[in-house]
Amino acid sequence: MQWTNTKRGYGIIARSIHGLMSVMLIIQLGIGMWMVGLPNEAKGSVYGNHKMVGLILLLLAVLRLSWRVFNKLPDLPIQTPKWQIFAARSLHRTFYLMMLMIPVTGWVMSTAAGFLPSFPGLGQIAFPFFSEEGFCMMGQCMAQNSVGSLAHDSHMILGYITVLMILVHVSIAIYHLYLKDGIFERIFLDRT
Repeated sequence: MQWTNTKRGYGIIARSIHGLMSVMLIIQLGIGMWMVGLPNEAKGSVYGNHKMVGLILLLLAVLRLSWRVFNKLPDLPIQTPKWQIFAARSLHRTFYLMMLMIPVTGWVMSTAAGFLPSFPGLGQIAFPFFSEEGFCMMGQCMAQNSVGSLAHDSHMILGYITVLMILVHVSIAIYHLYLKDGIFERIFLDRT
């Protein structure tokens, strides 16, 4: 068992982070779609936990991206067409973007609304750049309700796009399992 990636496969750390984040992200997306229909009196703890897990996912995404930057990617089989390599890399890069942007837009939305998320051990955390004047960056300020509305819409749209991306990603993974070309096994089995 290898901790880091090799040319033959992903190491235990990359595979573990992939599995943990996959489960957490799918659960978060499901809860996010379900919780909006709850009666107001039932929303408090569900929303609070959703926000906390969102911040944990944001931290994990930063750690995952850092691990990815400092580790080599396993080689793809030589017969893999260039268009598949491009498509796979594009999808993975977009996943990283979504894993960062969905929690950030949720955090901005919560801060703008005055319902700060809590992070274990740190308490409530406001998104940076909010002040009495609103959301301020580089000398420019926007009203909190405008920023909150934009963040809300972005959070929702990015969530739906991510659901579609997950369906595509899982479908492609199952297809590679069927092909038995070694691509599926790189993330699920120790090939290092």
